[in-house]
Amino acid sequence: MTEVTMQDAVQRLVNNDTANTQKITSLERQLDDLVKSFEDYRVQNEETTKNQIQALSDSLMERLHSLQNLTESNQEANNIKLKQLELDRTNDMDRVFEKLDAITRTMNAYPQTMKIKETKSEQQSIGRDVDTRTTIGADNITTPINRRPYGTIPYSTETETQRHTTAAQSLALNGIRHSIIVPPASAAPAFHGKHNESPTQFLIRVEEYAESVHAWDSDTLLKGISQFLRDSALEWHCQLRFSPNRPETWCEFKEAFLAQFNSPVRKARQEQEWHECKQKENETINEFLVRLRALWREQKPKESESDLVKHLFCRMRNDLLNMLGVRRDASLEEVIYEVQQIEDVLYRRAKGERLTKQLKQASYRDDSTGAKRNNAFHPRGATSRQNQDDQYNNYTSGRNFQINTVTPNYYPRNRNTIKTNTNLKPLMGS
Repeated sequence: MTEVTMQDAVQRLVNNDTANTQKITSLERQLDDLVKSFEDYRVQNEETTKNQIQALSDSLMERLHSLQNLTESNQEANNIKLKQLELDRTNDMDRVFEKLDAITRTMNAYPQTMKIKETKSEQQSIGRDVDTRTTIGADNITTPINRRPYGTIPYSTETETQRHTTAAQSLALNGIRHSIIVPPASAAPAFHGKHNESPTQFLIRVEEYAESVHAWDSDTLLKGISQFLRDSALEWHCQLRFSPNRPETWCEFKEAFLAQFNSPVRKARQEQEWHECKQKENETINEFLVRLRALWREQKPKESESDLVKHLFCRMRNDLLNMLGVRRDASLEEVIYEVQQIEDVLYRRAKGERLTKQLKQASYRDDSTGAKRNNAFHPRGATSRQNQDDQYNNYTSGRNFQINTVTPNYYPRNRNTIKTNTNLKPLMGS
């Protein structure tokens, strides 16, 4: 350890302080440079990011504009195509209507043209007949021919016109033949509200007619149901439209319709028919099932098909029920199939009996014809060969010339009886 003076120590401290100050200044300068570089980098990145976002936004906007322009152009093209299709369809319909009008005019004019030609030919023939009668003279009397009066031209009746109009017309349109069928007006169902009309059957018919002919849904049918109503039913519908309980759906209308027109008189008659519903003698199981099911739906709307099978067992013919071999819990299809097989067996049996009876009758007629022929070859005898044999047997058994009994004919094919004369002489010598 060396000893230094106070001046050297102070000088060393000053030098160390100066060196530390320089180092601190250098560090501060480096820190300032780092902060500046960071700030410059941040600013540069900010501008770059902003430019990228702006470029991306511009590209998206350009793409959106291009898509919008493409959509507008496609829409315009589609509108043009739709207008062209509508125009073509209108032109096609006009051509169809023109052809229909031409066909209708031709059909209406054809009978008139033929009648006019027939009238002209009749007039010419009448003129020739008049000339012929004039040349022959007044001595020859000719019978006049009944002909249509002069100047009368028969026209086609309204029924014929409707028949021609409602017939199916086949028209060629753009190389394709289309069949146009116009249904007659009488095919539409109608309901008058009478006691003998079935409201359930009318509802089923009007639903099928509206769907098949007009392609209506339930809402459209509810709005147009008045077209199928008449008399008191139409009056009821008009009152129902202005009532606060006006039905909003087709199901609600059907409930109100059935509640209105399923009268107590009709219910009582149907109830009586239900209690008296039995299968008839010559009624098949299919025919009876249709009649039974119609009454069953009216009288037992909450029952199932198994209940219908029970009613069928109770109401079918006894001969079918005794031959039926299905179980009591069988389905309706199984019961119907089994009964149809039984009906087929009974039909074949009855057919065989009928053929046997016809053969017996034919054989009987043949025997009768043979007997008549034998009588034709024996004019002095009034009886056939079989009756003569019976008379001979009676004669030989009694040995008496007087026979006062009625002698039956025991041949199976001929059951006629004869009464012999009291003065009958023997056919053969004793």
